[in-house]
Amino acid sequence: MLEQIALDSLTHTVASNQPMFSTVPDYASLLQEKSNILEKWKALGQSNQRGFGSLRKFEAENNLIDIKDPELLPSKNTYLLHNEIQKRLSREEPLSLLPIEPLDFDDATLELAESLENVIEIKELYKLRKASVGNSSNAGISTEEAAKLKNCFNQGRELFLSGRNGSLMVKPLNFFYALTAYTYGVIVLNSPFRYRKDMLPGSHGMAYLPTSIQAQFGGDSARGTFSDLVSSFPTHLIKTPGISFNIDCSRSLMSFYENRFDVSLGTLLSMVPEMADYYQLTTGNPSRCFPLEIASTNNIRSVTWEFQIGNGETRPSSASIEHAFNGFNVSERYGKTIVTVPAANASKLNAIIYTDLRGNLWFVENPFFPIMLPEIAVHFLITSIFSNIMRYRPDEWGSVLLNEVSSNISLLTRHYFSSFQRKFMLLILRASSRFIPYTI
Repeated sequence: MLEQIALDSLTHTVASNQPMFSTVPDYASLLQEKSNILEKWKALGQSNQRGFGSLRKFEAENNLIDIKDPELLPSKNTYLLHNEIQKRLSREEPLSLLPIEPLDFDDATLELAESLENVIEIKELYKLRKASVGNSSNAGISTEEAAKLKNCFNQGRELFLSGRNGSLMVKPLNFFYALTAYTYGVIVLNSPFRYRKDMLPGSHGMAYLPTSIQAQFGGDSARGTFSDLVSSFPTHLIKTPGISFNIDCSRSLMSFYENRFDVSLGTLLSMVPEMADYYQLTTGNPSRCFPLEIASTNNIRSVTWEFQIGNGETRPSSASIEHAFNGFNVSERYGKTIVTVPAANASKLNAIIYTDLRGNLWFVENPFFPIMLPEIAVHFLITSIFSNIMRYRPDEWGSVLLNEVSSNISLLTRHYFSSFQRKFMLLILRASSRFIPYTI
């Protein structure tokens, strides 16, 4: 039965529950109208203000609806999303690349993780990672809230160490809960819609389907940790030495809440760069990950980048390239797919680009288009499925580990956890710290 682990299976359904986003009414216009009315209110003077009783009554007299009305939340979310994206695209990227020597890799990443467990640092990271917070002295989160995130980070690190030091029999559960604990902090530090931990719903935000060994998310699924995690990446940062840009993920996030997916482990594992060779070796199917290099080209009119995708022998499908690079010039050279992108238009890409342990870029064929899952979200789904298998099918899980089901299934599973164990802290640090670490 657990041979389903390697299946590449995906079901897509158009579905949604209460709207997450809306463009009607225009929330930015409401805020501007409120600001104009406030100026009129100030001009009245205190004696005339008393005649209206309150500012809210004066706003109603001027036909301004209550912008705190819960029914306006979808419009507010749209405003918050676009405001955060605009500010991220226009600022100089504050996160720094951090190369780490291989011999010091484990110790260095743990030291960096421990450095997050500081209230003052967390308050600074909140301002650093959220572009729309502002620079005033009272902007950001409180000391009390930062202390909550500190405890989340501490718990996540301890759970990770327990998983790393434990046997593979129990790693899935430890790693999933370690990732979940860290995810709470990642959400508050990055999401345009969450400012406190107590704003997070109690649900996992995705479901495990035991019969088919699949994860279900998006659309009309219950909202919770996973959906908030995906929504915490309104932009997707691509940064290597000499290259830095953000991709606008607004279309992706809006589509996330309008489409439900049932996805198998095999599909998700095919999206992990570190699994590329082992995935093809054990399943016989090609990985969805392709090496990517971005080089500057000689163009006197503008800064232009050349995306070189593939290894000279294999390259992604034309359909996946059309989705990811729609409107850009595509050609072929030496067995690679070449896409020319003016740097000024890089934010318009719809490409999933992940960074491996060594800081190398990978283009990933997107089975969920136009939804672009951040890499940490893919691992959230994978570890969730594995942890459910471990808990509710311990006999079959033991058979996988003892190589009694299929040597390919056992190899695929073991290699995933050895790779994830090494990359875990890099994923967390890239999503929550001031650094983008990688091993050299």
